[in-house]
Amino acid sequence: MSVRRDVAAFVNSYPALDVNYELVKGDYTAGSPITLKVVLTRDADEEDADDQIAVAPYYPFKKLPNWWLLIGEQSTRQLLSIKKVTVNKNLSVKLEFTLPQGRHELKLSVICDSYMGADHDIAIEPIDVAEGEESDSEEEDSDEMEE
Repeated sequence: MSVRRDVAAFVNSYPALDVNYELVKGDYTAGSPITLKVVLTRDADEEDADDQIAVAPYYPFKKLPNWWLLIGEQSTRQLLSIKKVTVNKNLSVKLEFTLPQGRHELKLSVICDSYMGADHDIAIEPIDVAEGEESDSEEEDSDEMEE
């Protein structure tokens, strides 16, 4: 009977996380920050505080599941942004990163540190980044260096 109760407790505590994202619209230029808004929603019972505790019988303390948000580009094997968060019910996060000129196919990964199989890998629509504009101060600094 206790095995059945343990299985039910695990299944009920397994995190069902919805991930939505929005790339902040604008002119994307090389070296300028690009913002990705990520909204995480967890189906959790607000009244039951133990509902959010990870089922980890051999872990020495009570453990809240944490989530790692990563933005990367597989073709260049670059990690552009990373953030660790804890989701109670709803959480909105802004991730900023910069890109060089060109077309970039990025991936948003949401990785759980407590449960296998709860991760999300989401392809972001391709981003075209234009050449960045040099400011006057940068041009003056390079002129001074040449002299």
